[in-house]
Amino acid sequence: MKELIAQILDIYFKKLREPKVEELQDIQDALITEKWCCFVTLYLNGEVHGSAGNIKEISDSLAHELIANTMHALTSDKRFDPLTLEQSEKLQFRADHITDRKMINLQEMKKLDPLKTWVIVIKRDYEKLATVLPNMSPKVMTWEDFIGVLLKKLWERKFDEKDYIIYSISTKVETNY
Repeated sequence: MKELIAQILDIYFKKLREPKVEELQDIQDALITEKWCCFVTLYLNGEVHGSAGNIKEISDSLAHELIANTMHALTSDKRFDPLTLEQSEKLQFRADHITDRKMINLQEMKKLDPLKTWVIVIKRDYEKLATVLPNMSPKVMTWEDFIGVLLKKLWERKFDEKDYIIYSISTKVETNY
Protein backbone atom coordinates (compact mmCIF):
# COMPACT_ATOMS: atom_id res chain seq x y z
CA MET A 1 0.00 0.00 0.00
CA LYS A 2 2.64 2.52 0.96
CA GLU A 3 4.53 2.03 -2.31
CA LEU A 4 1.34 2.76 -4.24
CA ILE A 5 0.59 5.90 -2.23
CA ALA A 6 4.15 7.12 -2.81
CA GLN A 7 3.63 6.59 -6.56
CA ILE A 8 0.24 8.32 -6.50
CA LEU A 9 1.73 11.38 -4.78
CA ASP A 10 4.75 11.40 -7.10
CA ILE A 11 2.60 11.27 -10.25
CA TYR A 12 0.24 13.93 -8.91
CA PHE A 13 3.01 16.40 -8.08
CA LYS A 14 4.90 15.75 -11.34
CA LYS A 15 1.89 15.79 -13.69
CA LEU A 16 -0.57 17.81 -11.57
CA ARG A 17 -3.37 15.33 -12.17
CA GLU A 18 -4.87 12.22 -10.65
CA PRO A 19 -2.97 9.10 -11.73
CA LYS A 20 -4.59 6.15 -13.45
CA VAL A 21 -4.21 2.63 -12.08
CA GLU A 22 -2.38 1.65 -15.29
CA GLU A 23 0.38 4.16 -14.46
CA LEU A 24 1.24 2.54 -11.14
CA GLN A 25 4.22 0.17 -11.18
CA ASP A 26 4.64 -3.27 -9.58
CA ILE A 27 1.07 -3.69 -8.36
CA GLN A 28 0.28 -7.08 -6.86
CA ASP A 29 -2.70 -8.80 -8.48
CA ALA A 30 -4.68 -8.74 -5.24
CA LEU A 31 -4.51 -4.95 -5.14
CA ILE A 32 -6.23 -4.77 -8.53
CA THR A 33 -8.71 -7.63 -8.20
CA GLU A 34 -9.86 -7.46 -4.57
CA LYS A 35 -12.18 -4.92 -2.98
CA TRP A 36 -10.78 -3.55 0.27
CA CYS A 37 -11.56 -0.48 2.28
CA CYS A 38 -8.92 1.82 3.63
CA PHE A 39 -8.07 5.25 4.98
CA VAL A 40 -5.24 7.51 3.86
CA THR A 41 -3.96 10.19 6.23
CA LEU A 42 -1.44 12.81 5.11
CA TYR A 43 0.92 14.57 7.51
CA LEU A 44 2.89 17.77 7.13
CA ASN A 45 5.47 18.57 9.80
CA GLY A 46 4.00 15.85 12.04
CA GLU A 47 0.45 17.24 11.93
CA VAL A 48 -2.53 15.83 10.00
CA HIS A 49 -2.92 17.66 6.69
CA GLY A 50 -5.72 15.64 5.09
CA SER A 51 -7.50 12.34 5.33
CA ALA A 52 -10.06 10.29 3.47
CA GLY A 53 -11.41 6.77 3.52
CA ASN A 54 -14.31 4.39 3.73
CA ILE A 55 -15.40 1.66 6.10
CA LYS A 56 -17.20 -0.18 3.32
CA GLU A 57 -15.77 -1.33 0.02
CA ILE A 58 -16.75 1.23 -2.59
CA SER A 59 -14.16 1.13 -5.37
CA ASP A 60 -13.41 -1.74 -7.75
CA SER A 61 -10.09 -2.54 -6.07
CA LEU A 62 -7.68 -1.42 -3.39
CA ALA A 63 -5.59 0.34 -6.05
CA HIS A 64 -8.63 2.41 -7.11
CA GLU A 65 -9.52 3.03 -3.46
CA LEU A 66 -5.98 4.21 -2.65
CA ILE A 67 -6.00 6.62 -5.60
CA ALA A 68 -9.42 8.02 -4.65
CA ASN A 69 -8.62 8.40 -0.95
CA THR A 70 -5.13 9.81 -1.49
CA MET A 71 -6.45 12.36 -3.98
CA HIS A 72 -9.34 13.32 -1.69
CA ALA A 73 -7.01 13.73 1.30
CA LEU A 74 -4.63 15.77 -0.86
CA THR A 75 -7.07 18.03 -2.71
CA SER A 76 -10.52 17.91 -1.13
CA ASP A 77 -10.14 17.93 2.66
CA LYS A 78 -11.49 21.45 3.24
CA ARG A 79 -9.97 21.66 6.71
CA PHE A 80 -6.56 22.35 5.18
CA ASP A 81 -4.99 24.79 2.73
CA PRO A 82 -3.61 23.38 -0.53
CA LEU A 83 -0.01 22.25 -0.38
CA THR A 84 2.81 24.09 -2.08
CA LEU A 85 5.32 22.12 -4.14
CA GLU A 86 7.92 22.73 -1.43
CA GLN A 87 5.57 21.34 1.24
CA SER A 88 4.85 18.26 -0.89
CA GLU A 89 8.46 17.16 -0.46
CA LYS A 90 7.90 16.98 3.32
CA LEU A 91 4.61 15.11 3.10
CA GLN A 92 4.29 11.87 5.04
CA PHE A 93 1.39 9.43 5.04
CA ARG A 94 -0.31 6.61 6.82
CA ALA A 95 -2.45 3.96 5.12
CA ASP A 96 -4.93 1.95 7.18
CA HIS A 97 -6.25 -1.22 5.52
CA ILE A 98 -9.43 -2.06 7.42
CA THR A 99 -9.33 -5.68 8.58
CA ASP A 100 -12.37 -5.65 10.87
CA ARG A 101 -15.26 -3.34 11.68
CA LYS A 102 -18.16 -3.81 14.03
CA MET A 103 -20.87 -1.77 15.62
CA ILE A 104 -20.40 -1.33 19.36
CA ASN A 105 -22.05 0.49 22.25
CA LEU A 106 -20.65 3.15 24.58
CA GLN A 107 -19.64 0.64 27.27
CA GLU A 108 -17.66 -1.34 24.70
CA MET A 109 -16.10 1.85 23.40
CA LYS A 110 -14.92 2.75 26.91
CA LYS A 111 -12.96 -0.52 27.01
CA LEU A 112 -11.08 0.15 23.77
CA ASP A 113 -7.38 0.90 23.81
CA PRO A 114 -6.90 4.21 21.95
CA LEU A 115 -3.38 3.08 21.06
CA LYS A 116 -4.61 0.01 19.14
CA THR A 117 -8.20 0.50 17.97
CA TRP A 118 -9.90 3.33 16.20
CA VAL A 119 -13.44 4.52 16.33
CA ILE A 120 -15.86 6.09 13.90
CA VAL A 121 -19.01 7.68 15.27
CA ILE A 122 -21.82 8.76 12.99
CA LYS A 123 -24.74 10.86 14.11
CA ARG A 124 -27.93 8.92 13.43
CA ASP A 125 -29.19 11.66 11.13
CA TYR A 126 -25.82 11.52 9.28
CA GLU A 127 -25.24 15.20 10.05
CA LYS A 128 -21.90 14.55 11.75
CA LEU A 129 -19.12 12.00 11.60
CA ALA A 130 -15.86 11.75 13.53
CA THR A 131 -12.93 9.40 13.20
CA VAL A 132 -10.23 8.85 15.79
CA LEU A 133 -7.26 6.82 14.57
CA PRO A 134 -5.28 4.71 17.04
CA ASN A 135 -2.03 6.11 18.31
CA MET A 136 -2.90 9.40 16.58
CA SER A 137 -1.32 11.61 19.18
CA PRO A 138 0.79 11.26 22.30
CA LYS A 139 -2.02 13.18 24.02
CA VAL A 140 -4.57 10.36 23.46
CA MET A 141 -3.66 7.70 26.01
CA THR A 142 -6.88 7.06 27.96
CA TRP A 143 -10.64 6.80 27.45
CA GLU A 144 -11.08 10.35 28.73
CA ASP A 145 -8.58 11.65 26.15
CA PHE A 146 -10.32 9.59 23.46
CA ILE A 147 -13.81 10.95 24.20
CA GLY A 148 -12.40 14.48 24.42
CA VAL A 149 -11.09 14.20 20.86
CA LEU A 150 -14.42 12.80 19.64
CA LEU A 151 -16.39 15.63 21.27
CA LYS A 152 -14.11 18.23 19.71
CA LYS A 153 -14.41 16.65 16.25
CA LEU A 154 -18.20 16.37 16.61
CA TRP A 155 -18.55 19.93 17.93
CA GLU A 156 -20.46 18.52 20.90
CA ARG A 157 -20.32 19.23 24.65
CA LYS A 158 -21.39 15.74 25.67
CA PHE A 159 -21.64 12.36 24.00
CA ASP A 160 -25.14 10.86 24.07
CA GLU A 161 -24.97 7.28 22.81
CA LYS A 162 -28.56 7.24 21.58
CA ASP A 163 -27.66 9.92 19.01
CA TYR A 164 -24.78 7.98 17.42
CA ILE A 165 -23.81 4.80 15.63
CA ILE A 166 -20.42 3.65 16.92
CA TYR A 167 -17.95 1.44 15.04
CA SER A 168 -14.70 -0.01 16.32
CA ILE A 169 -12.20 -0.49 13.54
CA SER A 170 -9.13 -2.71 13.34
CA THR A 171 -6.54 -2.05 10.67
CA LYS A 172 -3.22 -3.05 9.23
CA VAL A 173 -1.12 0.13 9.13
CA GLU A 174 1.62 1.13 6.73
CA THR A 175 3.49 4.43 6.84
CA ASN A 176 6.40 6.17 5.13
CA TYR A 177 7.72 7.59 8.39
